[in-house]
Amino acid sequence: MLKRMLFYTALIIMLILLFASCGDSGRESSPAAGSMSIEISGDGIEGVLTFTLAELMALPDAVYEHVYSTINNWPTERFCVAKGIRAEALLSAAGVLADMQSVTFRSHDSYEVTLTREQLLDVRYYFPGVAERDPEGAIPVPPIIAYELKEGTDDMTAMQPDDFSLIFGQSNIQDHTNPAFVKNLKEIIISNTAPEQWVPASVFPVSGIIPSGDSIKLQHPDFGLVKMFYTLDGSDPTELSTMYNPSTYQPELNKPIVFTEDAALKVIVTGFGRKASGITIFEIKVQ
Repeated sequence: MLKRMLFYTALIIMLILLFASCGDSGRESSPAAGSMSIEISGDGIEGVLTFTLAELMALPDAVYEHVYSTINNWPTERFCVAKGIRAEALLSAAGVLADMQSVTFRSHDSYEVTLTREQLLDVRYYFPGVAERDPEGAIPVPPIIAYELKEGTDDMTAMQPDDFSLIFGQSNIQDHTNPAFVKNLKEIIISNTAPEQWVPASVFPVSGIIPSGDSIKLQHPDFGLVKMFYTLDGSDPTELSTMYNPSTYQPELNKPIVFTEDAALKVIVTGFGRKASGITIFEIKVQ
């Protein structure tokens, strides 16, 4: 009986060690071990360039880590801690920076986001007060191809190895960047063609005369892909003006604009992958 008990005890220990060894093996093959690669193609590139994680990490002054602030289309403000390769270092190594006008980031499941050159490379920020929509204390952060990250925290020690992901800062305290964070990134496609503008917004009802207390709705054929900003005081709208459509998932937050007096409704449309629309002016008369 004692020998049998010792045999089964030894067998259990062997099985525990075997499973532990399998778990360690899985960790050794994590993205941080350098097993991943990313492809770059498009204008200015013959065929396809492939960079492994080890090659990317060897680029001069390429590795960067920081907290990133972001807002999604719910909208919810949150933080993300990330470590990765500066996108500019990667694009420079690929030899495409000089003529690049826009760039598309595509995941393994074909989800993709296009950014204009300015949207990717102009200065963007980490806002510690994003939850309060407080722009104070903004810190410039570069766009990176992250290989370690953790969403929902500003604790840098919480980062874990992960698949390649495009992570970048906010251009302003209202900037909804989270929908453009491309996870499980597979390829980058370069375009040297100047991006188009977003088409302007329209209004409903289309008449310029409404009863006092009635409202006007803003409309756009790409409503879920753009943000519309407006003013009523005669000033030109910017991305810091009132956002008409802050939510893709809570339509009650996209409130029609109520008029009790005559006003010039000025609207601008912005979104990733194209230049901002021109300013459209709607003269609203109240009767």
